[in-house]
Amino acid sequence: MDSVKKEHSYTYWVKNDPNHPKIDCQPKKVEDPTQVQQVQTIGSQWNVSGTWEEKKVPMNEIKKSLENIVGMKIGQTKISAVESVDGEAHLYLSRGKIRMGYHLKITYALEDDGQIKYTDFTDDGDRDYILEDVTDETVKHQIEDLHLRTKEFVEVFKN
Repeated sequence: MDSVKKEHSYTYWVKNDPNHPKIDCQPKKVEDPTQVQQVQTIGSQWNVSGTWEEKKVPMNEIKKSLENIVGMKIGQTKISAVESVDGEAHLYLSRGKIRMGYHLKITYALEDDGQIKYTDFTDDGDRDYILEDVTDETVKHQIEDLHLRTKEFVEVFKN
């Protein structure tokens, strides 16, 4: 038996094949920076494949966005102020798509000294609210418009 030990490696077939071209794996300095291809990512620079990222959205930014609703007519009255916004909101990057999750408590003041308080305003469609000191009965019939506008201005951070 031959006592010569064979050398095994992953590329053993490349080293021994005289017809196979040699591959130069040494790094090379790029002289022209315009030749470097920049990968466009949705999220962070490190997350090129867009697997998973989570970013908290500050409540003061959501409140600032909801200020666009001030002046909206609802029933015979109007929204006069966004009194408070509490809870939490996050932007999620998952599988290359941006999604938003939120669980908020929002209080709107009305011109006639009433309030609309959302005790539960969530991304999955919960819209629990309380009408405090609201004398106008038509507010109840047009509350769906306020739901849609609130959702629109909360989810503006997805874009």
